[in-house]
Amino acid sequence: MGFFWKKEQSVINKIKLYLDQVDTVRDIFRKSIEMLMDDVYANNSLDSVEEVHIAESKADDTRRDIELTLYQKALIPESRGDVLGIIESIDKIPGMFESLCYQLSSQMIEIPAVFKERFLQLIDVNIESYSLLRNTVLDLFYSRDIQEKIKRIDEKESESDRLERILIRDIFKASMDKADKILLKEIVVNIGNISDLAEITADRVNLAVIKRRM
Repeated sequence: MGFFWKKEQSVINKIKLYLDQVDTVRDIFRKSIEMLMDDVYANNSLDSVEEVHIAESKADDTRRDIELTLYQKALIPESRGDVLGIIESIDKIPGMFESLCYQLSSQMIEIPAVFKERFLQLIDVNIESYSLLRNTVLDLFYSRDIQEKIKRIDEKESESDRLERILIRDIFKASMDKADKILLKEIVVNIGNISDLAEITADRVNLAVIKRRM
């Protein structure tokens, strides 16, 4: 059936389920971030953060189930190691979604109105980077060409870097307390880490493809 044998379809199905669950974390995260930016003190904003946590925990349970299945030798050794590494790498992304929500809510960070649109733009670029990655992971299992998606992930990471640099520069040019500037910078950097990790994980996927062709 492509990258794996048919008897390993159950592993692929679990990975599909896991990626769908990470998609849910992504979608709730996006909604939660926007709510937190509108009013970090509102009860519904805090409730949305809890929704992100619950969704992330559910995805984490599925990830552990996949790892257990793989350790039980569901795949040949070479493929097992590649898939474990990819899943462990991608699993950091929903954790980043959750961490960003907690960072805003627990530190009660208020995003100045002048920067809200640009923060959301940066978030969307990084979300797109993850979305491209999840499709690349699925393509891996069916021996589809992944080079175009990997190129687009690299482009998204570069776009994120550019947006980060400009936004941080403008934050430090703004008239506000230095401590607030530092907190906002940390948020910007942590958002950008999503596309950094997507690029790293995409490289692992590409390496797995190359190994299978050797």
